[in-house]
Amino acid sequence: MVYGFVRGDGEFLPNTRLSNSAVVFAPDKLEIGDHVFIGHFSVLDATYGLSIGEGCQIGFFTGVFTHSSHAAVRLYGREYVKVSHKQAYHTAQVVIGAYSFVGAHATVLPGTRLGKGSLVSAYSQVQGEFPDYAILAGQPAKQVGDTRRKDAQLLRQHPELAVHYQAWAGELP
Repeated sequence: MVYGFVRGDGEFLPNTRLSNSAVVFAPDKLEIGDHVFIGHFSVLDATYGLSIGEGCQIGFFTGVFTHSSHAAVRLYGREYVKVSHKQAYHTAQVVIGAYSFVGAHATVLPGTRLGKGSLVSAYSQVQGEFPDYAILAGQPAKQVGDTRRKDAQLLRQHPELAVHYQAWAGELP
């Protein structure tokens, strides 16, 4: 695990941890906050824009993709490599809101937008737009809960942490 990350704009993020086995495609198009963790053997495809908010955690063996060629390859067959502008080649920015968690072996597909404080369960396949604090699970992933419910329970047990929670969330659950 490597502590500290230099963003594409040259800013050093001292509290961001990026595994030495993680791969970042197009790092110049990666917008990333500090206090982020990227797990071992994860792939971050920032080719068409990837934004990872402060405090996010991306689990081991996770893929976050901003392009998808599988439909175009099937349509073009052997001609795929000869065509410069391809139909059915899907590209879109991915946004992962602050203090979200993406579990191990999850796949996040082009165009996905996760609100802040979201949780993606391990092995989920995520595509679409989801609100703040969404708990997602499944293939395809669906919203199955809200992280504020558990957060409220934990904050009742540890009220001294409320000030820290409120600093990023803006309010208490």
